[in-house]
Amino acid sequence: MDSRKEAILDAIVREYTETGTPVGSLVLTHKYNFPYSPATIRAEMAELERLGYLTHPHTSAGRIPTEWGYRYFVNMVKEEQALLAPESIVAKKRISSMHDRYERKLETASQVLSDLTASIAFAGFPGEIFSHGLGNLFSQPEFLEPGRVIKAAEIIDNLERLVDELPADFDTQIYIGSESPIGKSAGCSMVISQFRTPFGAPGYLGIVGPMRMSYPRALSAIKEVRKVLEEKHVRKED
Repeated sequence: MDSRKEAILDAIVREYTETGTPVGSLVLTHKYNFPYSPATIRAEMAELERLGYLTHPHTSAGRIPTEWGYRYFVNMVKEEQALLAPESIVAKKRISSMHDRYERKLETASQVLSDLTASIAFAGFPGEIFSHGLGNLFSQPEFLEPGRVIKAAEIIDNLERLVDELPADFDTQIYIGSESPIGKSAGCSMVISQFRTPFGAPGYLGIVGPMRMSYPRALSAIKEVRKVLEEKHVRKED
């Protein structure tokens, strides 16, 4: 893909992530200061659609990314969207304050990660997974259809199986749409990371959200929470 198409695809993904509204050429022209005419942008958008990176709802002239479009964006964009300093401080304080039992720390970590990303988040290890934020996912416009809700709920019901089937050793993985190990037709994406627990067994952090999620922010949030969970911890016995 040439640089002009990449720039237009990048802008469409970012704009659609922010607004949830199909993106038209005029928005790109005025908001993103492209040095191209609206006609040129429309032609490039049509070509991106022909190549499978964009599609458009039948009720709108604007375009939205396809699964392929999101995958290209994720592979193309490597930077994280750093958390604001107050967000980082509050996240660390909330998780670190749960020092009496590591399980409480994991449960709080799932809540913090969910709050930071407005998605479902989970934290735990095989046999004990804590999740939070179901309402975040179902409040997204993508999940107004009952069928989509049912398929997404199946992902949450199968988090234990997901964790059991993950590779033995990995850093952070992004699964988009049908790439997901479970819930391939739910229209969700997952960002999953492994971390070290004090007990030797690997732990897992994850985010489940619409394909429209902000991947740079999700990566930053997981990195921040993982760092807190890997701090030295002394477990108190009951």
